[in-house]
Amino acid sequence: MMKLNEYPIAIADLQKEILQIDQQLRSARESVAFCLNNIDRAIAFDQILKNDSQRKAKRTELMESDADYIKASNELKRLEDLRAELDIDLQLLRNTFSLLKLERREAIAQAELNAAIAA
Repeated sequence: MMKLNEYPIAIADLQKEILQIDQQLRSARESVAFCLNNIDRAIAFDQILKNDSQRKAKRTELMESDADYIKASNELKRLEDLRAELDIDLQLLRNTFSLLKLERREAIAQAELNAAIAA
């Protein structure tokens, strides 16, 4: 278990890690959007597709078969999951820090009460 004075640094370190993941998430979202734009462009110039139903089906087919899109999409999901896990860890760290501060205050209050009673 960490000492009370170690928590602010640990919290800041975890926040920096979350910031780095957020930067990676932005990049991953851009990659997914780029892949989707390529898919949409391919559909727009496909003369065989006659209606919206055919275009939607083709879009789904391309999304399921485009290796770049699949890779970018999987990376985005991985980073989103990692970000969620880090958020949970950060909240736990903050809650533990708050609890330790409350316990410390309680101990001080109890010591002051005992001193007042003894006087």
